[in-house]
Amino acid sequence: MFQKKKKAEGESREQRSKLGKNEFEEARRIAMGMLGISARSRSEIEKRLRQDDFDAEDIESVLVELEALDLLDDDKFAQAWVDDRADRKGYGKTRLAQELKGKGVDKETIQEALGSIEEESEIANCLSAARTKWKPEKVELMNRAALAKEKTRVSNFLQRRGFSWQIITKVLAILAENND
Repeated sequence: MFQKKKKAEGESREQRSKLGKNEFEEARRIAMGMLGISARSRSEIEKRLRQDDFDAEDIESVLVELEALDLLDDDKFAQAWVDDRADRKGYGKTRLAQELKGKGVDKETIQEALGSIEEESEIANCLSAARTKWKPEKVELMNRAALAKEKTRVSNFLQRRGFSWQIITKVLAILAENND
């Protein structure tokens, strides 16, 4: 089935070429369409064009053209991603770094984008996320073992959201302090 689909895609591309569009123009059209939906990393565009079996030269030409037009910029993409996901989703640096790595952004660019997150901001995001799970009315009734279990449950949740142990420890201390 996969071969049939591949063959059908190849035939449709041949048909497009017959209609007067060359490979480069079609690759550019696809890349522009992707960017029209949302910002993308260079790697995402490249991967998509490779999946469609475009020539490596055409892919590189499209990527260079998009970068020259300032439509494709991994630095801006990473910064926008971090700003959006840290604010809107309340994710921590670890999760944001993993997401950007999955999008093919290089380590240096990721570190630069994450550098814009202030510790106070990350603590505030972590505290906000923790409060969705931390139930002070239940905590007051807990013994030491149950409280330790509750802290573990909340810290596991915060780790999945991408917060460092250092930030989680500070937040749990704040929550416990406010509970007394």
